[in-house]
Amino acid sequence: MQINQYATSKAMDAKTFTLAGADEVHKFFGKYRPHAMSGWWFRGQADTEWELLPKAGRRPFLLPDDQHIGRFNHWAKQAIAYLPAFPANEWERLAIAQHYGLATCLLDWTFNPLVALYFACSASVSANGVVYCYDPVSVINEETVSFRGSVIRGMGFVPRAISPRILNQRAAFTVHLPPNRSVSIQESSLMKGEPSLVRLVVPSKYKAELLTLLDDYGVNRVTLFPDLEGLSAHVNWETERLGAIGV
Repeated sequence: MQINQYATSKAMDAKTFTLAGADEVHKFFGKYRPHAMSGWWFRGQADTEWELLPKAGRRPFLLPDDQHIGRFNHWAKQAIAYLPAFPANEWERLAIAQHYGLATCLLDWTFNPLVALYFACSASVSANGVVYCYDPVSVINEETVSFRGSVIRGMGFVPRAISPRILNQRAAFTVHLPPNRSVSIQESSLMKGEPSLVRLVVPSKYKAELLTLLDDYGVNRVTLFPDLEGLSAHVNWETERLGAIGV
C-alpha cells in the first residue's frame, strides 16, 4: 500500500493511502475502524477530484448568506405531503431532505466502511475513487443546537433511524455552516499523532472487482436503497456484469 501526504488544510495535512489491490481492503479497515459508532466515520466518493463539500456548498447550488435555509424551508412545506409522519425535529427533517437529494449543508458519512467503499466504486468507473475516514470534532445535540445562523465546522450529526435508507446505510453527517467550508483537520482523538482525516484512494482498475466483492458481502444498491428504485438499479447492474463476462 503506497502512502503520501495530501494537503487539505493549512492547519494540518490529511494522510493518504493508495490501494494496491482488492485484498488490501480488510487490512486498511482493520486499522481505521468504526468501533460501534464511536470511532472513525467513512465517506466514499467516486472521483478523487470531487471536493469534500455538501451539495449546498458546490455550484450551482451555493447560495449567498443563509439562503440555503430558505430552500430547505420551501422543500419542507411540500415534503410533508409525502411523509405523513414527518418528524418535528428540524435536524431530522434536514437529514431526510439530504437523503432524498436536496442540496443541504449536510455531508453524508457512514459507520460502515464497506458502504463508503461501495459509493467510491459505483460511479465514474474510469476515475480513481476515494474513501475518506474522519474523526469528527464532536457530535452536536440537535435539541440545543440550531443550524439557523450558526457557524459549524467539523461537527457530526447522528440521526435516529427515521428512514430505511438512513438505517441501511448506517448514516451520519458532518455539518457545514456555511456550506462551502470543508471539514476541519486536527490531531485525531482516536490515534495519537494521526490527522483526523485519512484518504484511501481506490484506483479505477479495482472498482469492478470491488463491487463484485461487496455484492458477495451483501453491500449493493438494493440493500442501501431498500425500495423499487434500488432493486431496479441492482438488477440492471447484475445484467451489465453478466454481459461483461460474456454470459
